[in-house]
Amino acid sequence: MLLLTKLHPPVVPVQIVARERLFTRLSEGRGRRLSLVACPAGFGKSTLLAAWRDAIDRPVAWVTLDEGDNDVVVLWSHVVEALGQVCPAAAELQALLPVAPLVEVVLPRLVNELVGQEVVLILDDFHRLSSGPARDSLAWFVDRLPASFQLVLASRMDPAFSLGTLRARGELLELRADDLRFTEAEATEFLNARLGLELDPADVALLVARTEGWPAGLYLAALSLEGKPDKRAAVRAFDGTSAHVVDFLADDVLGGYPPELQAFMLRTSVLERFCPELCDAVLGQPGAAAALEPLARSNLFLIPLDGLRRWYRFHHLFAQILRVELERREPGLAGELHRRAYRWHRASGTTDEAIHHALAARAFDEAGGLILETWLYYVNAGRTATVLDWLRAFPDDELERDRRVLGVKAWVSAMQGHPEEMRRAAERLRALGGLDEGPLPDGMASLESSLALLNAIFGGGSVAAALEDGTRAATLEGRDSPWYPVATWVLGWAHYCNDELDLAEGRFRETVVLGPPAEQWLVTTASIAQLSMIAGLRGRRDEQRRLADEAFAMARENGLLEAVEAGEVPTARGLALAAAGQYEAALPELEKGLMLRRMWGQPLDPADGLIALGTVTAAAGDRARAEACFDEAEALLATCADAGALPRRLAAARRAARSAADSELSGRELTVLRMLSGGSSEREIGSELFVSFNTVHSHVKSIYRKLGASSRAEALERARERHLL
Repeated sequence: MLLLTKLHPPVVPVQIVARERLFTRLSEGRGRRLSLVACPAGFGKSTLLAAWRDAIDRPVAWVTLDEGDNDVVVLWSHVVEALGQVCPAAAELQALLPVAPLVEVVLPRLVNELVGQEVVLILDDFHRLSSGPARDSLAWFVDRLPASFQLVLASRMDPAFSLGTLRARGELLELRADDLRFTEAEATEFLNARLGLELDPADVALLVARTEGWPAGLYLAALSLEGKPDKRAAVRAFDGTSAHVVDFLADDVLGGYPPELQAFMLRTSVLERFCPELCDAVLGQPGAAAALEPLARSNLFLIPLDGLRRWYRFHHLFAQILRVELERREPGLAGELHRRAYRWHRASGTTDEAIHHALAARAFDEAGGLILETWLYYVNAGRTATVLDWLRAFPDDELERDRRVLGVKAWVSAMQGHPEEMRRAAERLRALGGLDEGPLPDGMASLESSLALLNAIFGGGSVAAALEDGTRAATLEGRDSPWYPVATWVLGWAHYCNDELDLAEGRFRETVVLGPPAEQWLVTTASIAQLSMIAGLRGRRDEQRRLADEAFAMARENGLLEAVEAGEVPTARGLALAAAGQYEAALPELEKGLMLRRMWGQPLDPADGLIALGTVTAAAGDRARAEACFDEAEALLATCADAGALPRRLAAARRAARSAADSELSGRELTVLRMLSGGSSEREIGSELFVSFNTVHSHVKSIYRKLGASSRAEALERARERHLL
């Protein structure tokens, strides 16, 4: 679910000073690769950028980042949604995000859509990205942005990009803390013209000096001065350094509000964002709506998140201070407040935030139960990383309290490419016992069946293990289970790797029948593609092409053309095209299939893709590339505990490619062959070429030998099969 409030900049309060000098600087980032606003909390980064957005005449897309954006699918779903609002062509990429490889497919298409677009993208709170994949994907994006596009990052720290290189090339605009500090003129306008404090110039200068122009410090000072009869004395008592902010907040700023508003701010500080109904649930009493709007007008640290003023958040610095004070005044209450927030979000269907609050409350039973109910939905939406991050937040003993949750961790670890983490979870699950527990919330018959199917799919290159565990899973699940087609698919794949084509064909056909009613479109599509490849191995060209087209159509209909798990589809399509002699069209499909199958993370898949690509590149005449494909496939198969018949298939493909190279016709032999196809006799060919009959006859014998033919008619038939004529 997209949080649309993340796509709206904070509402700019009327009290804010228009900082024209900084607006000018930001606009100078046009044409540069990156604009960076980097400084500590409380310097007004978000407010500055929101005000600049309102002041410029270019379309601006905005995303406020949070911890959930460490999942790259969440991150780019929000970025694409924001860009789609100002560049409609970008919105079409949203459907690719759950299934397509991000850096290989989605981001290149996004960059292409942005070429020539005079658009600004602002990513606020960039420091909240902590995962390598999320940061790396943005670094890739920065390196390839078109010149017309301006990317602005607001962060408390420098991003892990090549800033030195960008700086040296003049491709980086930087605004730092010293740039955002208030000058005396700006402070005078803010404190006197906007807030009406009527301070003397000397008092303004003293506040600027004590706060070092820190905007948050100046605002805290303004709060402390309201209603004070002796403002000069209050100015001299104010210590604006960040080290004293917490005590100052408790004693002066919070103390200036009625007790009920103090309690409201302290207790709602546990929420990342809130609306009146959520506040009522957390506080345990109605009345939040009456408190929020006037508080937003009087407190610049309470930020509206939408134009309707339904959703709000506290300034991050202010929220941190409030949470510290909450724990000091009411120790241990935060846990109960998080539990109430969990219950509200669960009832509202905002699962991400429900699980976040359950984990913050250390309510691991509640978090685990909700994960069990929803993890498959997240996986199908491409958000496996989110589920794994939740489960990594569980202490080991809590994770083992519900073996079903430990089983989910094994699955998502495998799907995220962490085989050791998968194995540790699976081994611990077996050690705990009770594997007959079931049925599971995800529809599996038992933990034992779940583990068997997991090992069959992610067994790390053992055909024998896939057959054993897949058979076990199929037996335990039964034909009525939604997971049964997954078991038949993996069994079909194992038989295919063993060259047991009749058995493979039977299992794949079973999947094709049972998969659609269970909405198992991935394995259904992959099975049709595998049936196409089996038809090709058996020489049934028409069936091969028909099935390849059927797999492609189903993948397109279900948004799976770029899915990592359906890499067999382009492989099958490429092989069908090659069988018809369309090598130029076949090679890109085979390359795409190989790219997707590499990303699946299991060695047998890319090895099979490399054999296919090597075979076709050899037929197309690129011997060196074919040998490189075969060598890589051999290295992959060497890592497998049991690669089945794939090594024999590889050896046969290599021999066939070398034999074809040895039997290639020379240029003169091709000329003679073409003249034979025209009906000329050997003597007529000799006269035409000005060579003797014996020379032509030698060429003809060599042609027959290389084509494996014993007559002119047979030689011409073989030549047409090899597309030599």
